[in-house]
Amino acid sequence: MAQEAAEEERAEEPKLDPVARVAASLGSGLPRVLLLGSTPRPAPGQPRPYDPRIATLSEARAALHIRAVKDIAAARFGFPTEKYRDYRTYTNIPKKTMGVAMLDGKSVAYPDIVVVQDPENYAKVLGEVETAETVNEQAAERRWRPFADLAPLYLYVPVGEGDHALKLCRALRVSAVGIRTWRYIVGVEEIEINDHYTVPSGPEEMLPRILRPG
Repeated sequence: MAQEAAEEERAEEPKLDPVARVAASLGSGLPRVLLLGSTPRPAPGQPRPYDPRIATLSEARAALHIRAVKDIAAARFGFPTEKYRDYRTYTNIPKKTMGVAMLDGKSVAYPDIVVVQDPENYAKVLGEVETAETVNEQAAERRWRPFADLAPLYLYVPVGEGDHALKLCRALRVSAVGIRTWRYIVGVEEIEINDHYTVPSGPEEMLPRILRPG
């Protein structure tokens, strides 16, 4: 699921990693089982959005996150398919389109990627896409753990952060079923996604063969 390019840096400036270079190049171009619109406030009696702010991203990093969510959704959550015709994929970045009711019944979560069974809108698979700034204990406690209680959760973290994410999941008892790493390579438009960890006997079998890891 992908796009981009980067300028050469001055010799005296420190080199940026590939993801940072991609993010910098994007800056100038930046101009849940509930189906909910992106409203500023919930109506009286309606569930409140659960969308904790984990980190404040720079404009370039925010643009990179938006792009990664879109490309990962296309590459790994390509529903509907011939076999799963009643599955639909939604993204909640940059605009909230599909919320998932939290277990308390009082709030609605907006993971980055939500796959539901249509028309009932039962949550079937969730995906959360992180940047280097958001692979941390706060994200694990406030987003990964509650999201993993709602449906099978896949975490997508930048290359180099896979072991860190797995360690956080084990330490904080986050029951994510898979951890994937992603990156953009300068000069290559498509996103690169690698399978870092998958829970044995996880819900991979529900995915179309073309989307299964391995």
